[in-house]
Amino acid sequence: MARSLLDDVLLCPNLPSLPAVAMEILELTDDPDVPIKKIAEVVQRDQALAGKVLKTVNSSFYGLSKPCASIDRAMALLGMNTVKSLVLGFSLVDATKFAKGSGFDLMAHWRHSIVAATSARLLAERTRMVDADEAFTAGLFQDIGVLACFAAMGERYNMVVGPEPHRRWPALEREAFGFDHMDIGVALAKKWKLPEAIGFGIQGHHNPDKVPAERREIAQIVAIASHIAEALGDPRVPQAAKEAKRLCNKWFNKRAPDMELLLGEVAEAAKTLAKMFDQDIGGLEDPARLLAEAQEKSLEHHLEVQRQAESFQKEANTDGLTGLANRKRFDEELAKAQHRFEQSAEPVAVIFTDADRFKSVNDTYGHAAGDAVLMELALRISQCIGEDGVVCRYGGEEIAVIMPGTGIDKAAIAGEAVRECVAASPFDLSCVDGAPDKLAVTVSVGVAATDGDVPERYQDFKTLLGDADACVYEAKRAGRNRVFVHRPSQERPAAEAPAPRVDGKTPGLRIMLVEDDPLAATLITTLLKRKQDVHIQWIESGTRAKNELAQMDAGAIPPADVFLVDLNLPGVNGFELLRQVRGSKLVADRPFFVLSGEEQSRSRAESLKLGATEFIPKQQFVQNIGQWLGVIMQANAKAA
Repeated sequence: MARSLLDDVLLCPNLPSLPAVAMEILELTDDPDVPIKKIAEVVQRDQALAGKVLKTVNSSFYGLSKPCASIDRAMALLGMNTVKSLVLGFSLVDATKFAKGSGFDLMAHWRHSIVAATSARLLAERTRMVDADEAFTAGLFQDIGVLACFAAMGERYNMVVGPEPHRRWPALEREAFGFDHMDIGVALAKKWKLPEAIGFGIQGHHNPDKVPAERREIAQIVAIASHIAEALGDPRVPQAAKEAKRLCNKWFNKRAPDMELLLGEVAEAAKTLAKMFDQDIGGLEDPARLLAEAQEKSLEHHLEVQRQAESFQKEANTDGLTGLANRKRFDEELAKAQHRFEQSAEPVAVIFTDADRFKSVNDTYGHAAGDAVLMELALRISQCIGEDGVVCRYGGEEIAVIMPGTGIDKAAIAGEAVRECVAASPFDLSCVDGAPDKLAVTVSVGVAATDGDVPERYQDFKTLLGDADACVYEAKRAGRNRVFVHRPSQERPAAEAPAPRVDGKTPGLRIMLVEDDPLAATLITTLLKRKQDVHIQWIESGTRAKNELAQMDAGAIPPADVFLVDLNLPGVNGFELLRQVRGSKLVADRPFFVLSGEEQSRSRAESLKLGATEFIPKQQFVQNIGQWLGVIMQANAKAA
């Protein structure tokens, strides 16, 4: 019975149909080599259609900087797919005229379709998962099956779905008829020979899992767009905006756009599109009301239209998963760095990082968890390196950094900073099904630089890469979560994690430097290492230093011999750390030097009162590093 009713719907003579110009354009665009001029001639044969297309192209919806006067010019500026999507859109408007005055809620239909099409286009642009124009058309055509069902069944269909929110329609349709409007929509898409991607968007806009995994992205885009359309157009579904945000984060993770801003852009752009399509979609919900944390921001945003060549260039140099520069870009940047090194002897450093036990993450929790770890790893390393280097995904779980103009000492500090940044807090895997909400992740780091060995060694930078890579494996052999730095002697790599103690002592002087200014920390560390064999543990926040001190006191990590602590720190300040050291069981007698950017008698007096060994203005410390190193060594000898 259900099958026969499905046949009745598909064979109904009243079904909407696309005009001849639209069918001809679909046929032409099947040929990838079709000339733009030929398509333009077909569109221009229908003067009314051509005028509507040009009016829309020149509207704020596309944000062109200069007016566009012809169809072929529009295709040159925005691409063939954009013009094709508009032709199909206007054709669909004509195909739905039969429903006017028939009892079908045409305003609600177009409100949902126009808002969904606008949302799908913006989501596709932001996530770069699918073609934006195909997403737009799939969003516009997603409910063509609804129109067909109404054309065939009339009021019978209206009574089943009319009073209910759009989200419930498929279940109601299957219960009443044995099929849903997606089944009808897919059949019509095939009949009209719409592009395959649009058919997948129609098929999966309520449930993307119905679509094959390799083509699921467009269904996910349209499904989220459908939720946004409900959020902005149907006050009976207040949770739709939150559901759109949840699905966006689940499916697109770090690529997910800011939903509050997106809602505002969609609301404005949908009004413009409705006007171009000559459709009254009524009022839309206030985006600021839909999500509690929404802030008042301008609702007018220019849509960024990038030239195809620029897009291809970016994709060719970017890793699709992490957004980092890819191996191709790494090779190009390394070649540039080698050229500068050969011309001016400018130093170059390379840092290799390899995620520890990464295979077990994939094996235990699946590749989705592994992907989430790689994306967060890329984010943390990029934030840590900043503008000092080019961060690239070298291959698999290995991330490499090229640091032009950087010597071995600064690179060693950067390598340790990367290790600390990764290990500082667990990774959030709450969006990955079957994985723990939090997962501790560490990296092994290898560092090499052109000034870290004899110049002749690095006539070919393959040797530089080999040295950094070898240090990664040394770090893994030493226990992971460590930094190894290539030195000619390789006796003790600088800035590595503390080696296990055999006789209760660590080679050299162990200094804990607590300084929130990276430049000051780099300068102090470099100067100290030139004067003495020291191991420096740099910590950039008072809160983290407090935790490290607690671990020292518990015997979990080796104690520092000397403390150099900035007075003004975020969170826990230098005075509080001084109190903690002087109240410690293991390090209460260790020298504690307070560093300050300003000479303040009150701060000096307070520091000495709390038990500081000395209060040192930073400028004096840097200018007289040799003198102060002698003071530090003398104080350490007395404490020993």
